[in-house]
Amino acid sequence: MNSSEEMASSSGSWLSGGLITLLFLQLPVQGSGRSDASKFHVAPLGGTAELLCPLSLWPAIVPTEVKWLRSPHPQLSQAVHVFRNGKDWDEGVMPEYKGRTALVRDAREGNVILKIRDIRLEDRGQYRCQVQIGNLSREGNVTLQVAGLSSGSISSSTVALAVVLPILGLLIMAGLCLIWKQRRSKEKLLYEQVMEVENLLSNHAKEKGRLHSALKQHRSELKLKRAAANSGWRRARLHFLAVTLDPDTAHPKLILSEDLRCVRLGDRRQPVPDNPQRFDFVVSVLGSESFTTGCHYWEVYVGDKTKWILGVCSESVSRKGKVTASPSNGHWLVRQSHGNQYEALTSPQTSFRLKEAPQCVGIFLDYEAGVLSFFNVTDKSHMFTFTHSFSGPLRPFFEPCLHDEGKNIAPLVICSELQEAEQPKGKSHANGDVSLKVDSSLLSPQAPEHSTLRDMMLSWPSDLRPALQGFRAPSF
Repeated sequence: MNSSEEMASSSGSWLSGGLITLLFLQLPVQGSGRSDASKFHVAPLGGTAELLCPLSLWPAIVPTEVKWLRSPHPQLSQAVHVFRNGKDWDEGVMPEYKGRTALVRDAREGNVILKIRDIRLEDRGQYRCQVQIGNLSREGNVTLQVAGLSSGSISSSTVALAVVLPILGLLIMAGLCLIWKQRRSKEKLLYEQVMEVENLLSNHAKEKGRLHSALKQHRSELKLKRAAANSGWRRARLHFLAVTLDPDTAHPKLILSEDLRCVRLGDRRQPVPDNPQRFDFVVSVLGSESFTTGCHYWEVYVGDKTKWILGVCSESVSRKGKVTASPSNGHWLVRQSHGNQYEALTSPQTSFRLKEAPQCVGIFLDYEAGVLSFFNVTDKSHMFTFTHSFSGPLRPFFEPCLHDEGKNIAPLVICSELQEAEQPKGKSHANGDVSLKVDSSLLSPQAPEHSTLRDMMLSWPSDLRPALQGFRAPSF
């Protein structure tokens, strides 16, 4: 396109815009001769109002935007209907007018009419019509009156009464209905609460009876268990087994006797193979025997040791590194910690005290029954019992513990056999009705390597010496 064509086009656009502007400037002029009466409209209550915009448009002109507003105050105007770019818009329209309005335009007359359906009392008042063409806008006002509210055959007070009285009656009926419902609801709630209290009392009585029966049964069971535990030591000894130590599992600092029935803690690590079965952190050793069924009982002489750990553990326990001893990790152990303080290594640990410190501890395993019991052989009393559903092989566990500043250097000695005891008159034997015999000839004074153990055995109580007849001195 050349410059002359562009100038012609620009001139045409300017002329058409100017013509539209000129036509729009004629909007306030009522060329059709309408009177001011067109600015008022009366509509029946519940009917349809047709509000005629007081602005006349040329038939050929299509407005860019037509907006009807409620205008009690200019600064508080709110949209009733919006027509923009050829379609109606709901954005910004008052909620009470949505779905009730429609815009009608008579192209021949140039009229713009707003229809409002279902006229209400609150619809009365002044409406403002805004028409925009291009960047120019004009506006006019229309007042809507509802039939019966203005002067006429029916006064406004009559209409008000006719409207208010039914509403007031409905409100009263609704209030009475609400009060009745609330009362019924309270009565129902009170009834439910009473029934709930009665049920709670009934359940409490039943629960109290059940707990009383359970407590009575528990006490009976506890009494039977205590009686069985007190007498269980004699029955347990019927399953005596001569347990030996497994040197392949012993920690390098442990020293075992030649007969593998005595273990003590040495001062330094021994040159032993680091096999997978050997403990390398926990200073302990396992028994050679492995139990997967039946009943088994063995006794360990602890003498005057201040610390020791005895029991059983699973064959599959970890032998390397630090291990927390608990039943969940495959350990069922009891230990003496300080003085007359004893602990079962449960999780958490269970502390208990004994009337008399044991010099000999009996350990009884009933694999099928899932019972592992510890007995104080010194006074024939029960110490502690583990209950567990065992699975897999179990092995005896021994740990002589640290020296405790020289107070705990004595070894753990596994008793080799049980025989009829020769009890002194008027004095019961520490081991009950059976004991061990040690051959004192094996403790020869010509064997200097056994002097320490011999001296230690000679320092044991006199009532225990007959039980050591036939016991072979361990070699360290």
